[in-house]
Amino acid sequence: MFSATLILYPELQRVPPDRRPSLLSRARHQPFDWLELAGLGTAIVGVAWASRAIVAALPALPGGTLADVVVAVPLVLACAGPFYWRRTRRALREEIERRDRGEPR
Repeated sequence: MFSATLILYPELQRVPPDRRPSLLSRARHQPFDWLELAGLGTAIVGVAWASRAIVAALPALPGGTLADVVVAVPLVLACAGPFYWRRTRRALREEIERRDRGEPR
């Protein structure tokens, strides 16, 4: 497994390398908790507001919509990404604890 994955998800070091991809896939499909949902919603609303303000401050460009997308995508990644990362790490910890207790998935 790529070393950046182990840096982002140190919980995976407790799992045999051949089981890491399936465990990570299951963790990424777990539902969000209320804090993660609230954070994602706030991030999306904040990015929509900020990108409009940023694009409005730019001189009138022929591709205004494209400029809005170019501004919004990095902002969404920076603002919403940590909530996806939190969900995956939380789900990984739950999956590993469940595996250590011997419970089925």
